[in-house]
Amino acid sequence: MFLAVKQMNKLLIKLHHRLFAVLTVLWGASHATFAADELQKSIEIKRIPIGSAFAATAINADVFRCSSLTTRDGVQFAIYFDGSGNVTTAQRKIDSDQFTVFKQAFKGNIKDAHNSAVIGVSGDGKLHISYDHHNNPLRYRVSNEKLSAEKFGDLLPMTGQDEEKVTYPQFVNAPDGSLYFFYRNGASGNGSLCINRYDVSTSKWEPIHHPLIDGQGKRNPYWWRPAIGNDGSIHLAWCWRESPAAETNHDLNYMVSHDAGKTWQHSDGSGQKLPVILDNAEVVDKIPRGSNLINQCSTAVDTEGHPHMVHYMNDSAGIVQYFHTWFDGKAWHRIQVSNRTTKFSLGGGGSLALPISRPEFAVSKTGIAYLIARESDSPGIRIYSASAPYEKWEPHQLTTQDLGEWEPTYDQARWGADNTLDIFELPVKQGNHETTTDFPPQTANVVEVKF
Repeated sequence: MFLAVKQMNKLLIKLHHRLFAVLTVLWGASHATFAADELQKSIEIKRIPIGSAFAATAINADVFRCSSLTTRDGVQFAIYFDGSGNVTTAQRKIDSDQFTVFKQAFKGNIKDAHNSAVIGVSGDGKLHISYDHHNNPLRYRVSNEKLSAEKFGDLLPMTGQDEEKVTYPQFVNAPDGSLYFFYRNGASGNGSLCINRYDVSTSKWEPIHHPLIDGQGKRNPYWWRPAIGNDGSIHLAWCWRESPAAETNHDLNYMVSHDAGKTWQHSDGSGQKLPVILDNAEVVDKIPRGSNLINQCSTAVDTEGHPHMVHYMNDSAGIVQYFHTWFDGKAWHRIQVSNRTTKFSLGGGGSLALPISRPEFAVSKTGIAYLIARESDSPGIRIYSASAPYEKWEPHQLTTQDLGEWEPTYDQARWGADNTLDIFELPVKQGNHETTTDFPPQTANVVEVKF
């Protein structure tokens, strides 16, 4: 049984290479266990409560909700739905363990896990939120004050183009303060990827490509979380889906842009024709249908500008494993990360109760890679770590609280700034094919990991 979290004292764990440490901390009426081993550097971990959140579906804990947290000018912002379905925003100074929570007057369809809420901050300090989408008109608002999550204005169009059938909104920041907006226009098995960019000088959004990747009415791209390098390059990976059924996912594809999304190239530097379609995309890994390839995973870029992608699919024995695919500047490499022993199969449409989470991914400034996940043999947060050339991965169990069908998201902006991994944590339960469970609201937290 999940227990509500009311207060958490700061937990400090200092771990060195070859040292195994487990710290069990009395936490109100419950206990939480933090464990990690053989990390190459010392880390500090603490859990910071945000507020009570809806948990009867995975709407607040889907991996594609990649902009659940963001930080700018020393202030961290969060967004989620509360138990009544109201969009809820929160903020704290990053040196504080206390969030200020703001319940907004507008709601979303919390019974559909697709309809997640996301938040972004542009270079001019304005907060942007988008929420409640599954093939329906865009819902987008801007904060009334800069760097304040308290109040937001009326619903607004973004560009006014292709905003009637929106799903999977994502805000992604570039190092120069640019803010991008990615979303699907259309439906599963019949949709396209669109991308917008916010212009600080005009305080307006501009469409970059509508569509950037075109399903041609026959399929849709499911893109991995976009990653932006230190030089502003945008790295994008995706798979194709041929119908609403998850078993029709296939192929891992990649492209990169060095001019804010206007033009795109393959990994060898050759030009990518736009819009991208099935026949002109670079296939990094030819993965057939029926391979349990999961859609919507994660991309990262290391300090040398090399792209990294993670996902899960079947190994040669038909067992689902996490895989890491990366480009060293000359060739692509695919490496198995996990060593699972239990089979499962993905099938059908709608949200699924996934036995293991889709993976998130981060690469430190020193080149250490971290895959973040929830697995079936241990319900808490697990991190796999490896150093270049990323051939040997070590698992580390970060927490052991049962999180149900939770999937990881983290604060991309803070990670890029100071190598602090702020993970959005919320126990949730998800029924298959869009069914809602009776699981009560739970406390959302930030699990802060300092390397």
